[in-house]
Amino acid sequence: MKYLNILKSLCGSVLEAFKARDQKKLRKINDIIMKEATINFTKPMYELAVLSYILSKIVSKPRFLSSANAQYLKKIEQNIRMLLRSIDLGVEKEIFSSFSKIDESIYALEKVDMRFVRNFLSKGKLKTAATMYAQGISLGLASEMTGISKQDILDYAGKTMMFDRIKEEISVKDRLKIARRALQ
Repeated sequence: MKYLNILKSLCGSVLEAFKARDQKKLRKINDIIMKEATINFTKPMYELAVLSYILSKIVSKPRFLSSANAQYLKKIEQNIRMLLRSIDLGVEKEIFSSFSKIDESIYALEKVDMRFVRNFLSKGKLKTAATMYAQGISLGLASEMTGISKQDILDYAGKTMMFDRIKEEISVKDRLKIARRALQ
C-alpha cells in the first residue's frame, strides 16, 4: 500500500530528526506531513503530523533535553521504532497502539516539568487541525477529521494569526479530491 510506504518514510525521518535533536528539521518534516495529511487524510498521517509537531516543541525546550530526562527521550525513540515496525506489519490496530504508547511516553516526560495550561498532545492536535483549516480544508471537515471542535479551531487560528503565516493554499483540484473522499 503506497500510503503505508509514505507513512513509514516520513516516520523514519521524524525519528532521525528527533534522535539528532534537530528542531529545524522536525519543523520541515512537519510541514511535509501536514501537506500530506491535508491532501490525503488518514488518521495515522494526522497522528504523525501531531507527533512531529510535539517532538519539535520538546526539542526546542532545553529543560526537556537535560540528562535527567534522557530515559524519557529514549523511551519516546523506542516507541517510534515500534511504530515503524507496526507500519511494516500494516495492521491498523497495532499502528494506533504504537501511537498511544508514544503519547504515554510524552506525558511521562511532560509530567517532570508541567508549565503549560494545555499539554503537548492537546496543543499539537489543535494546531494541526487549525493548520489544516488554514490550508483550505473546510472548518467542518477539519473538525470532523481531527475530533477538535470547530470553535476551538477558530479560536486558535484567530489568536495565532495562522492565516497570515500560511503561504500555500490547497488547490481547487485537491479540495475536490478531499471532498470526494469525505463523501465516500
